[in-house]
Amino acid sequence: MTDKYIAQATLSTVLAQIIQEKPEGRIVNELMTRFPTLPALLDATEDELRAVSGIGVVKARQIISALDMARSICLRATFPSIVRSARDIFNHLRVEMQYLPKEHFVVVGLDNKIRTLFWEIVAVGSLDAAIIHPREAFRPVLNRNSDAVIFVHNHPSGDPTPSKEDIEITKRLRQAGEILDVRVIDHIIVGFETYCSLAEQGHL
Repeated sequence: MTDKYIAQATLSTVLAQIIQEKPEGRIVNELMTRFPTLPALLDATEDELRAVSGIGVVKARQIISALDMARSICLRATFPSIVRSARDIFNHLRVEMQYLPKEHFVVVGLDNKIRTLFWEIVAVGSLDAAIIHPREAFRPVLNRNSDAVIFVHNHPSGDPTPSKEDIEITKRLRQAGEILDVRVIDHIIVGFETYCSLAEQGHL
């Protein structure tokens, strides 16, 4: 039994529980045909879900709400308590971020022992660039009294190679962190099954 088969079986079971239908039921099968992977299902809009016969406004919103809640709970439950490397962060955010169609900029707050306190999406950009200002980037960090921070964003192209803009915003964020007395540990770019750490590249 392949990992892909197991993943599809798990996804169909989850969908069946949400809409209260058997995993082999018609609605579940049609959903799995239209949205065969978790990233595809997570990206589905209410209108796209309602295009499936048998799913109305209520069921569509139940599916979206349940998936959002499950995603949030799973990420928080499995997030590393102590960050030892950029790969730790990548391993726990790649499922969430690597297939997003737009750039999402995430702030990971840490205490003085580099233990994770929270993560939060602070900006969503276009297909080409995340729009982020140090004011937005550091607001949740200051509000929650974090001692350090790791910034993360994805490249929808799948190539995590930093652009000139990525390097420039990293420098601005590091400078802002020095003024605010918040240590900027890293800025990580998530690609398809790979990542780039700007700290490891010497930009921090």
